Amino acid sequence: MSEYRASKPSNPKDDWKLWLVVNPGTWLMPILMAVLVVALAVHAFVYANDSYNPLTFDASAVEASE
Repeated sequence: MSEYRASKPSNPKDDWKLWLVVNPGTWLMPILMAVLVVALAVHAFVYANDSYNPLTFDASAVEASE
């Protein structure tokens, strides 16, 4: 086994090192597009299921069952 152990970054002093790997000029738009796809998937799931959909939720049925 190797005796070398990488030192943990002492944030925020070493935060700039992240941007050497993740160049925002290259990765910002793909990251934002991935976030958009996840948000659309979550919304599609919520609106496709009647039990989660606020547009088709029947509050009177819940009050009647209590």
